[in-house]
Amino acid sequence: MSARSIYKGYTFAGVSTQTERGTYRARVAIMALDGTQTRSQRFLDLEIFPTELEANERAVAAAKAWIDANSENDRLSLPTNFAAL
Repeated sequence: MSARSIYKGYTFAGVSTQTERGTYRARVAIMALDGTQTRSQRFLDLEIFPTELEANERAVAAAKAWIDANSENDRLSLPTNFAAL
């Protein structure tokens, strides 16, 4: 999976890779964008799974969990005028 997704203003892409044993290491790249420039990047290396589908599902879940836990504390985040509902 290398398709990009957007979640809460962050872009993430699963970059899971096949290991020498034929299993898959779940990996994801998370980017905070400012227009056309990247403000910050995080790369998460996760567990190994027997299938690419399982690794990709874990990568998506990890990206969303990281964003949920860190988006308010991201020191590089830009201020917003939106109020929480």
